[in-house]
Amino acid sequence: MTQEERIAADRRVREQLGLPMTGANTTGWICEQARQAEREILGAQTYCFGEIWGRPGLDIQTRCHITIAVLTSRYQHGPLADYVGAAIRVGIEPSDVLENMLQLSSYTGITAVSEAMNVARRVFGELDLATRSDEELEPTYAMDRDDRLAAVGRIVRDVGIGRMGLEPDAPPFAFLKGGVWTEKARDLDVEEDFNRINGEYGYGECWGRQALGYRLRSFITMAGLQAMALNEQLHFHINNAINLGITGEEVHECLAHVGAYCGGANWRNAANVARDIFLQRGIVEPA
Repeated sequence: MTQEERIAADRRVREQLGLPMTGANTTGWICEQARQAEREILGAQTYCFGEIWGRPGLDIQTRCHITIAVLTSRYQHGPLADYVGAAIRVGIEPSDVLENMLQLSSYTGITAVSEAMNVARRVFGELDLATRSDEELEPTYAMDRDDRLAAVGRIVRDVGIGRMGLEPDAPPFAFLKGGVWTEKARDLDVEEDFNRINGEYGYGECWGRQALGYRLRSFITMAGLQAMALNEQLHFHINNAINLGITGEEVHECLAHVGAYCGGANWRNAANVARDIFLQRGIVEPA
C-alpha cells in the first residue's frame, strides 16, 4: 500500500469496527515531552487495521472471529471486550461469538473460555442484547454418547483428519519433524481413555455442532493454536484446513492477522509450520 492507501484503509476498517486506533488512549494522559513520539507510535500502528485488516484476502467477519480467538487464548480481556462489540457491529450474532469461544475450549482449556464468555455476556448487556436475571442457567445436554461418537465419525470423514485429502484412500500426512507424534510408542491404557475423552469432546461436542461451519471453525482453531505457539497441533490443523478447501493464501492471511496481535516472530514461526504442510501438499515447490 501507498501511505495514503494505508491511512484510508485504517480509517475505513476502524469505522466499520467502531474501534479507536490500536492500543491508543487518544483522550487520556499526554506526556508533553513524549507527545511527538506518541503521535508517531499511533501512526506506525496503522499497519494493524490498514495493512492487515484492510487486505481483501479474508472478509471482516472472519477477521473478527480470528481476533476473538487470539484474545480468548491469551486472556486479553480488555481488548476482547472491544472486539466482541466490534463483532456485533459487523453483523456477527451473539450466539456465534459464544460458539467461537466454545470451539477453542478443547485447545485453550475450560477456564480461558469461561472467562471469555463472561466478558462477552457483559458486552451483550452493555449493548442491550441481554438483561440481568436471577434465574440460574441450567445446562442443556445436546448430545448423548451415541451422538458424540456419530459426530466424531462425521468430522473425521468430512475434515479428513490426519489425511492429505478427503478421499477414503487419501494418504496420511507426515507429522511435524520433532513433534510429539513422531515418538512411536504404544499408549498406556489410561492414555487411551483420555484420547477417547478428548476426541469425543473436541470433535463431538465442539466441531460436531452445526453453528459456524467447518471453514470458520478451522480459522478459529488455527488462530488459537498459533496464539499459544502450539506448533504440532497448528501443523495438524493447517492440513485439515487445506482438506476443507481453505487455500494456502487464506492460511497465510490468517497467520499474518494473528501476528498483528501476537507479534512478527509468532507469525514467522507459524509460517514455517505452514511451509511443511504446503510442501507435503504440493502447494509450494522446494527451493
